[in-house]
Amino acid sequence: MDAVSLLAEIIAQRGRVLAASYAMEPRFNALIERGFLADAGIAQSVFCDDCDMPHDAEVVFEDGQYGIYCYDLGFIPKGRSEVAAVQPNLKLLVKNLADDLGCRRTKSTPVHGETWRVGEVPGSAGNVVVYLHPVLRDDGDLQALKDALGRESTGARYGVVLTARGTLSAPPFQTALLKECITFDATKGRFVVDADLPAIAGIPVKNTGGRPSKHGLAIKQLIEERIANGQALDGRNKEADAVLEVFVKNNPRALQDPPSLSGVRDYVTKARAGQ
Repeated sequence: MDAVSLLAEIIAQRGRVLAASYAMEPRFNALIERGFLADAGIAQSVFCDDCDMPHDAEVVFEDGQYGIYCYDLGFIPKGRSEVAAVQPNLKLLVKNLADDLGCRRTKSTPVHGETWRVGEVPGSAGNVVVYLHPVLRDDGDLQALKDALGRESTGARYGVVLTARGTLSAPPFQTALLKECITFDATKGRFVVDADLPAIAGIPVKNTGGRPSKHGLAIKQLIEERIANGQALDGRNKEADAVLEVFVKNNPRALQDPPSLSGVRDYVTKARAGQ
């Protein structure tokens, strides 16, 4: 399981999960080390498969030792690692996504309930407000999202709600699954947004007048050089701004027919994806 799918599965459980259930996943330790999964103490229950009738059993602490009570076998001791729990660090995830997108008006605490505002991303015909809501599978999930959005005053016409599971949406905003929008950069230990969120939000395509294809090779080479030299910024939008600034500085004549910022962003996205 890749890092995004692993984190999404844990987020979808909305709370503490048994660490031992995921300890063998290749990206589990990376998410722990980078803080995207945090220690959550002891799990409330674990699965007992020591008897003939497997069942969930509450974790207890007795005589200085953790364990569970089985209907047939009585008290079964468990090591702490067998009952330790983790939970997703949504605050860190939101900050990571906001930084990568170069968002404005980000919020470090939930808007309401389980809904987080990642921030606003500029689009060709208006800003796109990006939210994170853990699960959108049923009417209860959708109502919780609508309650949170009703408290917002961004005035945005376009929006995208990122979620770990479920595809329900709250018009006029659209829903997008995390696993379809982000990837994990193992080298930097952070998530990268590689989806065109303005397009997902339904922003009309607007001709900016620039022609990135004319400068495409030079732009691509500049981006790759910045990545190789460790100069690339973490946020896609921030990096695109920096690349365009450096390119124009190095090529003053390009001011007469500059590449579009949206085109440079596309090149940054493709370069980070190894395309």
